[in-house]
Amino acid sequence: MNKRLLLTIVIVLVVLVAIVVWKSTASSAAIQHTKSTSSQDSSTPMSDDNMPHKNKDEIFQDALLKQLKKLQQQPGNITQFLNDFKANCPVSDCNAALAKALANYPDQKFAQLVANLLKRLPQYEQRMQSTVLSTALSPKERFDALWKLREQTLGQAETMLGFGQERQYADYRFAYNDLAQNQKLSAEQRLKAFEELQKQYPAETQQQSKIGQYEQALNLIQQGQQNAAETERLKQKLQQQYLTEQERQEVQQRERREAQQQQQVDQYQKALQQLQQEMEPLKAQLSETEWQKQYQSHLENLRLKMFP
Repeated sequence: MNKRLLLTIVIVLVVLVAIVVWKSTASSAAIQHTKSTSSQDSSTPMSDDNMPHKNKDEIFQDALLKQLKKLQQQPGNITQFLNDFKANCPVSDCNAALAKALANYPDQKFAQLVANLLKRLPQYEQRMQSTVLSTALSPKERFDALWKLREQTLGQAETMLGFGQERQYADYRFAYNDLAQNQKLSAEQRLKAFEELQKQYPAETQQQSKIGQYEQALNLIQQGQQNAAETERLKQKLQQQYLTEQERQEVQQRERREAQQQQQVDQYQKALQQLQQEMEPLKAQLSETEWQKQYQSHLENLRLKMFP
């Protein structure tokens, strides 16, 4: 082998070794960069770095402010507010958390009203436990007496804030009962007055289903003295007014079943009265034991016949 060939081989080997070393170095650098990047990504939290991290107390404060806002927008049920508050309180001192929320509430006039109500509730509950109302009072008189007790203990504004929804519902029910008992009005006049009552108490009306409203209206026409044909005409009118087609069919089927059951009961009562009349003369002919035996036997047969 001549020297020129040997020199060429040496140069080629040197070049190949340099290429291998360069690739190995580049690959190691790339791997190191990838690991470094991955490490940095794994240590970075998923949430936005600019977003503040709130603790449990702060989150609960936000929730309380929302609850107070809802109470201000829809007042009248302090019991529901307190139940929700106690059920969802995650902190050790719930009362202190509520006091803090009230101190930070934007409308301080409303917040003070809530604070007054909460402060006076224990005294009101004690007075309620020791209060006895006469059974001679009507339901309306008893409710009015309890309402007066609330106002004396809690304050008028505080009472409406805490129990206003109950007051509205009671007033609606009392007005409805007065309407149902008013025999001076015709069925048509009752229904007209019922529509006005619903407009006067929209919240109470919306809480009832359409079927519930239909049954209330139906009760009003059944209190009147109109004939059966007029009652049926008004009933059909009410069904068209309050019920869907499916609900009308269900109501009509139920009323047919109830009518059949009532007819069956009436027939049984009539047959029972006839049996008693037939058995009465036999008391003079039979001993008490024998009479009771025969009567019970006839009665059992009658029941099996009427209600198989």
